[in-house]
Amino acid sequence: MRNRRIYRIVVTVACFVFAGMNAYKIIRGYYTWVDVFLLIVFLVFGAIYLYMLFKQSKES
Repeated sequence: MRNRRIYRIVVTVACFVFAGMNAYKIIRGYYTWVDVFLLIVFLVFGAIYLYMLFKQSKES
């Protein structure tokens, strides 16, 4: 299987950036339930990819 470390790093950073953008919108007070949902989804996906990165680095 090919090494997908760069791809996982990019996706992890993108997930946390989008989660941060939604968190900023929530902190400012201009948000809907979709913003809260997307914050949670991006945090979960970012955490999953972060776990996969650390798991991969431990195995190598």
